[in-house]
Amino acid sequence: MPEPEKRSDKFTWTYALWALPFLAQNWLYWLHPQWDWWTISLIVWVMTLIAVAGSLCINLAQRRWRRLVSLLSAPLLLLVLLRILAAIGITSDSVRFALTKQTYLAEIERTDLPGGEQRFRTFVWDDTFLEKTYSTLVYDESDEVALPRGEQSTAWQQRVQTSCSEKKECVDLDPGPDEYVSVRKIGEHFYILDNYLPNAFP
Repeated sequence: MPEPEKRSDKFTWTYALWALPFLAQNWLYWLHPQWDWWTISLIVWVMTLIAVAGSLCINLAQRRWRRLVSLLSAPLLLLVLLRILAAIGITSDSVRFALTKQTYLAEIERTDLPGGEQRFRTFVWDDTFLEKTYSTLVYDESDEVALPRGEQSTAWQQRVQTSCSEKKECVDLDPGPDEYVSVRKIGEHFYILDNYLPNAFP
């Protein structure tokens, strides 16, 4: 005679909510950049790992197979949801930029350049590590930052050098063999420059 189905054993999507604190850091860290997000990330990761491991053990011990499958498939469900949001243009970067765009525009408007020179400004976008900026918000009125590497004009190169000498978030489209740089547009004349696999890990 088959074992009767346990009433508490059912498929549920609520396990996906357990990953929200882990993901929320990417959406919220910029609200309080002075916090120690490295430590916060470590604590959240450890707590999530403990919760998942505990739930796995409990569900295995009680033979609640549907809940076990739900727990194991929760990350996939969350990943699909994030992919759908990204496909329609809703990401942590796009939301952050929409909420802070006017602040950046106001600062850019205060830039007084002689002779109608095109404005170029950089802003820290991700400074999790204090010694180096890994993501930089770039305002480039000429939009040359989006051109293939090497096609930027001499005037653009000079603007970049001037900006880099004044601030730590430098725009380097050719950082070296151990690094990879990507540029993605996030608004009119606004771009996010990401530096992956940095060879100067602080």
